[in-house]
Amino acid sequence: MGNGPGRAVRIASATAVTALVVAALAGCSFTHEPRVLTVPGTSATVQGAVDAAGPGDLILVSPGTYAEAVRVEKNDLTIRGTDRNTVVLDGGDELNSGFTIVSDGVSIENLTVHSYRKNGVIFSGTGSNGYHDPYAQEEDGELHYLDRYRVSYVTAYNNGLYGIYAFQAQNGVIEHSYVSGHPDSGLYVGQCDPCNVVISDTTAENNAIGYYGTNASGGVYVVTSVFRGNRLGIAPNSQNQELLAPQRETFVVGNLVVDNDNPDTPPIERGFFGGGIAIGGGHGDVVARNLVTGHQVYGIGVVTLNPFDPEDNQITGNVLSDNGMDLLYAPSAGVTATAGNCFSDNGFTTSLPEAIETAMPCDDQEHTVDAVDIRYPAAPPGVDYRSMPGPGAQPTMPGSAKALGTLATRLPATVTFPDLDSIRLPTP
Repeated sequence: MGNGPGRAVRIASATAVTALVVAALAGCSFTHEPRVLTVPGTSATVQGAVDAAGPGDLILVSPGTYAEAVRVEKNDLTIRGTDRNTVVLDGGDELNSGFTIVSDGVSIENLTVHSYRKNGVIFSGTGSNGYHDPYAQEEDGELHYLDRYRVSYVTAYNNGLYGIYAFQAQNGVIEHSYVSGHPDSGLYVGQCDPCNVVISDTTAENNAIGYYGTNASGGVYVVTSVFRGNRLGIAPNSQNQELLAPQRETFVVGNLVVDNDNPDTPPIERGFFGGGIAIGGGHGDVVARNLVTGHQVYGIGVVTLNPFDPEDNQITGNVLSDNGMDLLYAPSAGVTATAGNCFSDNGFTTSLPEAIETAMPCDDQEHTVDAVDIRYPAAPPGVDYRSMPGPGAQPTMPGSAKALGTLATRLPATVTFPDLDSIRLPTP
């Protein structure tokens, strides 16, 4: 429960891991020379091109609207649009998910996916049909992980559950993407340990939740991104509805977290409203150098999510303003132990307990604080996700049409973690 040795240098230790977890290409096992398959051209549909593809192939999709739900069951494919804003998969509020990926080493790049009843893009290690069974396991009782995935320059909006969803998946990258208008979360990573996933340079706005990480543990990095105008911004969390609780070791660093108390957004059932960053029963998370402003209830909260109380979380170097409460520590009723949770070097005005950095310093010692009794306000009703306005044009993947048709390198076996020490506080 208390602080362990070396606790105050958690960020430096995480950065050092970069030297050990260096991207190394997996050995090629392609059975044919990789090809470029075009849509339309090789196939009139994206699914047809996937069916015709083999490991290592690039599926290059030209501008158009594709009313299809694509299922990928082949390893090491790249599906890439030639223009992010005009290559569009449209579910018409009838199809379940834009892309359902159940194989390893798949990249989805440079396109838009919207109006699906469930997900924009889902990577699922359970091999499920468009959703997941959180308790599906192999016969030997082990979880089967999807391995290696990437989402880059993708826009996902107004889908019925999640925008970009990685469940029971490892070694992933979500970058340069945009998610909005989802009644669950724009970005979701769940039930993985270690997850080894980096979310960077991505914007989540006008969702019920910007990022939700249920039981997503080990090597989870949410960095240099924007979470704006959601009902709740960022929420690593522990829950018993999925395996591998409690959640642990997520690094939330260098993000702009603004005005996540927008009532004109799709609601989630029993969802929290009005928070910037919420550590819900998480263990060993680091929240550092984020700019957190304009939240009705709190800016950064280290809180209980029954039956899990937070432990060993470090909140340091953030700048907070114009929040109902800037910094909050709220474990279960009657709990007065700090349980290794600590606050230091933050710029803030209000906190509970008062003078939180004096009451809960990052000094490798256990402390006692007054018990708190928090009553959160009821969430406003929200709006139907199908009525949300679509986003404007988003930056397309750099490169000419010819360059975008170049075969992609196979995804590396491991993920390169960011250098946290190099990430600075963002500007408004």
